[in-house]
Amino acid sequence: MKKRMYRATALLAAAVLCTVLFLTACGSGKVTYSVTVKDALDNPYTTGIVVKFLQNGEQVAMQPCNESGVAEKVLDPGEYTVELAFTDSEAAYHYTQEGLTVTEKAPSLTIVMAKTVSGDPEVLSVGGGEYDAYSVEEGCTYAELVSGKRNYFLFAPTRAGSYAFSVPEGKNVTVGYYGAPHFVQEHSAAEVVDNVCTVSVSADMIGTDGAGTSVYVIGLDAADDVTSAVLGIERVGDPVKTLADEPWTIYETTATLADYTLPAGATIEEFDLTASTDTYKLVYNETDGFYHLNTTDGPLVLVRLAEDCDYIACFKTMLDRSGVTKYFFDENDEFVKKESYSECLLEYIEYVDEAEGVYPLTEDLKYIIKQRGGYVGWWDAESNGYIFKDENGNNDLTINTEIAWLLMCCYVA
Repeated sequence: MKKRMYRATALLAAAVLCTVLFLTACGSGKVTYSVTVKDALDNPYTTGIVVKFLQNGEQVAMQPCNESGVAEKVLDPGEYTVELAFTDSEAAYHYTQEGLTVTEKAPSLTIVMAKTVSGDPEVLSVGGGEYDAYSVEEGCTYAELVSGKRNYFLFAPTRAGSYAFSVPEGKNVTVGYYGAPHFVQEHSAAEVVDNVCTVSVSADMIGTDGAGTSVYVIGLDAADDVTSAVLGIERVGDPVKTLADEPWTIYETTATLADYTLPAGATIEEFDLTASTDTYKLVYNETDGFYHLNTTDGPLVLVRLAEDCDYIACFKTMLDRSGVTKYFFDENDEFVKKESYSECLLEYIEYVDEAEGVYPLTEDLKYIIKQRGGYVGWWDAESNGYIFKDENGNNDLTINTEIAWLLMCCYVA
C-alpha cells in the first residue's frame, strides 16, 4: 500500500515539474536563432566575423562567431535580416548577401563565404605569353576569371603536408597543378581525380624567415561562360613519404689514411678495359691495405680521385656537382636503404697525391666504385648511364664489362 502511495506521489511531482518547465519556456516567448559561417570545404570561420540581426533596417542584436563558426542569439520571435561584419576589411571576403534571413519557423542559416584575392599579381611567362598570377592561401578563395582561358594562382604553403586543390562549387572549371613560377608546365604535373589534384609538400620545401619556400602554380581552366570560381586549398594529411625522406646510411671509412705521394720518377699506366678478364689480377696486401697488380708486392693500383680520367669525371668533380650515393632495393623492388659515399671520399681526397690527384686502391674505394657504377649503369650497355663511347658517339661494345669497374683506376708502371 505504501509503495503505491510513493509511486503516485512521484508521478504527480514529475507531472508538476514538467508543467512548470513548459509554462516557463512558453512564457519566455523567445527563439534561439543560429547562423553558421563556413567555407565551401566545410571549414568554419572562427575569428573576425560578427553576425548582426536586423529588423526594418535597424540592428537588434549582434554576436561573434564561436570556435565552430556559429553565432547564436536568443531573440523575440520574428523575421530578422542577417548581415556580417568583419574585423578585417569587408572587401577581403565574398559571399551571397541576398536572402539572408532567419524566421521563427526557420531559425537557422548557413552562410558559405570565401576570401578574395588581394595584392598585386606576379607575371608568369608561359609558352611565350605572359599571365597574371595572384597569391592565394590555404582555405577557400574567390576569384574572378578570364572566361575561356587558364587562370593562374600561386600557393606558398606554410607547413608540410599533402594539399588538395579543388573547385568545390565550380562548374565548367577544371583545376590543375602546373609546377613552379620559373617553369610553368603545359599539362598538370599532378593527377586530377574528380576535379581534385593533390601534391605533397615535404618539410624541406618550407623555408625559414620568409625565404626559400617552394611556390606551387595552380591553374583554373574556365569555360566560355564562367567568370568566377572558388579555389579550395586544403591540407588533407601528412606529406607522402618518398625516398628523399629516407635517412642516409653513411659509409664509414675503414682504412687508416695518410698522405700519398707518387714516387719520384714513377709513371702511371692506364688499364686496357678491352683486355681479357684474366689479363689483370688484383691482389690485396693486408700489410699496407692496398691493392697491387698480380702479386702482393706488384705495381700499386691507384684511383683517380681528384683528376678526371679518360672515361668519366673524377670523384672530386662528382662531389662538387652533387654527391656519390646508391639506393638499395630487394628482389621485389622494395626499398632497403640508401648509402652515401660522399663523406668517405672527401676524407680520401684530403690525402691524394697533389700532382696527379691519385690515391692507392683500398677496399673502401673498390667497394664505392663498384656500388656507384653498377647503380648508375656506367658499364651497362643497356643503360643510359653507359659511359663508353666510340669516336662516333655510339656505345663502345668492345669494353670488357667484367673489368670495366677499373675505369677510374691506373697503376704505377
